[in-house]
Amino acid sequence: MNSEPTTVPDRDTIASEYFEKLLYQPYPVQEEALYAWFCCEQGVLVCAPTGTGKTLIAEAAIYEALRTGQRCYYTTPLIALTDQKLAEIQESAVRWGFPASSIGLITGNRRVNPDAPVLVVVAEILLNRLMQNTDMFESVASVVMDEFHSFNDPERGIVWELSLGLLPKHIRLMLLSATIGNSVEFCGWLMKSHDRKMELVQSSDRKVPLQFEWVDDAYLDEHLEKIAEGDDARRRTPGLVFCFNRDQCWQVAELLKGKKLIDKERQAFLTKRLEAFDFTQGAGPKLKQILIRGVGVHHAGLMPRYRRIVEQLFQEKLLSVAVCTETLSAGINLPARSVILPSIVKGPFGKK
Repeated sequence: MNSEPTTVPDRDTIASEYFEKLLYQPYPVQEEALYAWFCCEQGVLVCAPTGTGKTLIAEAAIYEALRTGQRCYYTTPLIALTDQKLAEIQESAVRWGFPASSIGLITGNRRVNPDAPVLVVVAEILLNRLMQNTDMFESVASVVMDEFHSFNDPERGIVWELSLGLLPKHIRLMLLSATIGNSVEFCGWLMKSHDRKMELVQSSDRKVPLQFEWVDDAYLDEHLEKIAEGDDARRRTPGLVFCFNRDQCWQVAELLKGKKLIDKERQAFLTKRLEAFDFTQGAGPKLKQILIRGVGVHHAGLMPRYRRIVEQLFQEKLLSVAVCTETLSAGINLPARSVILPSIVKGPFGKK
């Protein structure tokens, strides 16, 4: 028996379906970006503050690829961010009616469902494939570049610039960032240099207001203990403490020994939760003793699975503090109430 050929839905139908599947009413900038994506021919640049929900916008490209049987790449600048996006997008795919295996991941040291139609990759993976053979991109419908301000990075920015130049013209682009200050000029450059016209959607409406505080009369451990006091309404933790090197992360974590950062009930639950993980390798035993106190350590020198454990426990609000380097500074969604910078100067004193 011959089966009827599958009819590929048009973009209007896909747009209507996607809006119906949203769990929440989109913000105005989200709605504008979604309409721009489903109407544009070549792509869209979305510039909106942190907390605006750019993942919801990005998932429109992923849903469209899955519904049309085409492929999509989702690029991030950090391995830690790819891990989080893989879990988020797989959850959405299942909610839409697609298998979790339709979403894969490829980084330099990890592969999950590498033949999936939608791949979450670090930016270098996309560039490597483009340089090897652009013919493999014939079935690729779109590329999402998250944290696109990495384009301006003095060392790694060339990865994004070369990728933009090598991408075949039929592939639509979605560029997402919270910190592109010259978005209009950038769109002009992209049109002039690569003959690619981007629809620009931008907003300055911040959903989560920021409050800045200069603390000059307390030691770091005392300050962290102070902001961890009180009930849920008064407490200003979970908090992220950003350090500029790995050794400083461990030093700060050790400094917090004996400090009251977590209540007994949460500590008991955390201790039981840690039993589910294996901490026998590498820095695992040392990390576990710190985690029991409600403090996490996160830097590129830790094994990837240990970094994922710290991210997971922080997302579950079981940690009061995560002491970290820039590995947690690029778009990873964490429920932080405070961000603490022990120093605002990076590198040796007096060296530019």
